[in-house]
Amino acid sequence: MDKKERAFLIRKGNELFNNGDHTGAEKIFMETNYIDGIIRIGDYLYYDKKLPLAAYKYYKIAGCNSKISEIFGRMVFALKCVIEGKSSEDVVPKIHLEPVDVHPKLKLYAEEILRDNGELP
Repeated sequence: MDKKERAFLIRKGNELFNNGDHTGAEKIFMETNYIDGIIRIGDYLYYDKKLPLAAYKYYKIAGCNSKISEIFGRMVFALKCVIEGKSSEDVVPKIHLEPVDVHPKLKLYAEEILRDNGELP
């Protein structure tokens, strides 16, 4: 396939993806080996569909090692919880994060969003 045809197909794949046809977009992204599109499919599966193992395949194809490591780390964490018979709430994190200074306006906006979503009284 020449550059013009590949560019046309990638545009078509992006259009399909943006219109919700993820299967059609995935076929085009794989056919054209469009790495950014393949990662977008992985992100869709990982974040929107909550299917990390399905997303893993696309991250592996795209060579997105940071996402692969993240999924692997989560799997190890889950396995550790199962082996130790604990829930994720029972496991104490190994790192301590210092409190972050948050601008007062940002804090107000965040609280407003949480209230609007019914997550705060």
